[in-house]
Amino acid sequence: MARYVIANRQAGRVTMAEKAASRAAVSVALDTMRSATIVEDHLSDDPLGRRTMIVEIDPAEAEARSRQLGPDVIVEPEIFYFHDIVPPIDKRRRLDAGPFDANAGALTTITVRVLGAGQPLAGAEVIVFTANDFGQQDRLVNRTDGEGQCKLTMMPGHRASAALAIPEGGFWVRVVRGPQIMAPIDCPPLPAAGPTDWWHRALRPGGVTATDGQGVRVGVADTGVWDHPTLSHAIWAGAFIGGAQFDPPQTRDVDSHGTHVAGTIGARPVQPGDYAGLAPGCDLICARIFESADSGASNADIANAIDELSQVHAADLINMSIGGGSPSRLIADAVSDAFDRGTLCLIAAGNSSGPVEFPARLNNVIAVSALGLEGRYPPGTLSASRLPASPSSFGRDGLFAANFTCFGPEIDTTAPGVGIIAPVPNRVSPDPLYGVMDGTSMACPAACGALAAALSRDATYLAMPRGFNRAAAAQAVLFAHTQSVRLASVIEGRGMLSV
Repeated sequence: MARYVIANRQAGRVTMAEKAASRAAVSVALDTMRSATIVEDHLSDDPLGRRTMIVEIDPAEAEARSRQLGPDVIVEPEIFYFHDIVPPIDKRRRLDAGPFDANAGALTTITVRVLGAGQPLAGAEVIVFTANDFGQQDRLVNRTDGEGQCKLTMMPGHRASAALAIPEGGFWVRVVRGPQIMAPIDCPPLPAAGPTDWWHRALRPGGVTATDGQGVRVGVADTGVWDHPTLSHAIWAGAFIGGAQFDPPQTRDVDSHGTHVAGTIGARPVQPGDYAGLAPGCDLICARIFESADSGASNADIANAIDELSQVHAADLINMSIGGGSPSRLIADAVSDAFDRGTLCLIAAGNSSGPVEFPARLNNVIAVSALGLEGRYPPGTLSASRLPASPSSFGRDGLFAANFTCFGPEIDTTAPGVGIIAPVPNRVSPDPLYGVMDGTSMACPAACGALAAALSRDATYLAMPRGFNRAAAAQAVLFAHTQSVRLASVIEGRGMLSV
């Protein structure tokens, strides 16, 4: 038995009769599946909205039935997508350490010490990458104690090759290699240089104002949002987990990624040094689609969140800093249906240094690649390691294509995504905390915020009724405000927003 998703198509169903028939088709489909056991059944509050079910079913039967059903029903495996911030080796997958050989030697325990500006740094995540002479690799993870120390145990025959020290906030992420792993790893403090920094100036040369984004509604589907002082205005839309929908209090961030993304779009500074979003005046609506910091977000939950943000909250834009999963007809349908309703989705291109990932390669979305800026990152930090190897990946004004960014003909625009400082949760005290992250996950909300700022100044767009033409107009505004950064079109698309 395997978990599958059954849902009705929404895109292209215009009349009430078409929508009712599409929703009813799910029940008909389920009746034909003898081995199916319902795990979760999510029905939109709108009687003509989407019905999404997660079932356990024999895969052979699911695939056979999916070929027999009409065009109103989607049947596909449960597929998961991720939100990585691109460490040197993929964080979301454990590497193959090989079988344990009791005769290969003793386990080795090492102690890693992390400092922040010379002082012991508690709560920092430490990732140590190890390898042996046969090319087998492993990844060890722990967090530092009150003395800034943690212990990690290596497999027999393995040696530590690299380590990451990832503070919860307030400091740059450090990467060290070889013997340096055994010396204290000192993370430099982040600058309290808000409200703006280089990514604001790149996208908003005229400066960010408190009214940027006013009149524009921006949805965020991510790991949730924290009650950071600069995000007190954010609307909590609830959580979409395991096919079910949970109340607004469950929107609280289970990681840091979602808060960082939301802050990059719409943070509103409340004290000196706070970093602003690109569109602090926008209406910000956040939904959680990840169960935990280490889990993926399923196609069912992503589609349900898109429906909620687009239909219930009337979002003009939705930011999705996710990728890495197989193509999903359900997500494609949700994105297309949202576009028909007037919602344009912006999606991170991916961080694998390869072709654009799904869902960013869908039609009617904006796929965003990531840029960095030379000379902006302290030596030894993870952000400083994002320089590309090829001279052709360096553009104008010190901008460069990050060495992790995905590329391809699907790229629509590019935006800063290296060394981005934005709000993160502070689970120890109520004091505001900021963290630094890299990724197309960061470039996507930077572009989203800049577009919201541009739309807020476009009276024609703001006056348009919701519908297909409004979403198409948002695309047109984006393309009208892009400028080349002198990179290949497969990297920059039409260029970077400058509004």
